[in-house]
Amino acid sequence: MIRSILYFLAFFIFALSACDSPNVKNTEGNKKSIIGKWHRFSLANGYSEFDIDSQDIVFYNQKVGRFKLPYKIENDSLKYLTNQYAAKITYSGDSVLLEGNDGTKATLHRFKESQVPFKTIPEEKDSLSFASYTADFDKRLIGEFEKAGIKFSDGNEKPQEPAFGELLKKKINNK
Repeated sequence: MIRSILYFLAFFIFALSACDSPNVKNTEGNKKSIIGKWHRFSLANGYSEFDIDSQDIVFYNQKVGRFKLPYKIENDSLKYLTNQYAAKITYSGDSVLLEGNDGTKATLHRFKESQVPFKTIPEEKDSLSFASYTADFDKRLIGEFEKAGIKFSDGNEKPQEPAFGELLKKKINNK
């Protein structure tokens, strides 16, 4: 009786572990892709957003504005068709590491929201959709800078610590 319970328990554990085993086959359904909406942040380049379809990468950032480049994927590399830039692609969950042939590295993070706050990055700078997009973009940009420890101020806040000039005046007056 005890022996049959042990066999049943061993079978149950084996069956449970078999259900959780990862599928090692890479079928077309779980193939990695860079198509979608992405963002990245670095202190050197600031905050950028990317809208990638099967032919073009459209990006927008506070330095350059809107820019569109056609690309292709060859093996594990992304190559721009109108530029010498190429980058090795390394997939990691909801992010992609791009290691460029110019020595640069960039980590793109997929937007987590199911409804990305923009349909496409607008081309017309004087349009209502562009104004709406840039307002939302600025909020996301400020959020990324604050995550990095950089605070923005509107100038109306009173500093918590006295300014350097005030400290200098106190030191001179105390002498």
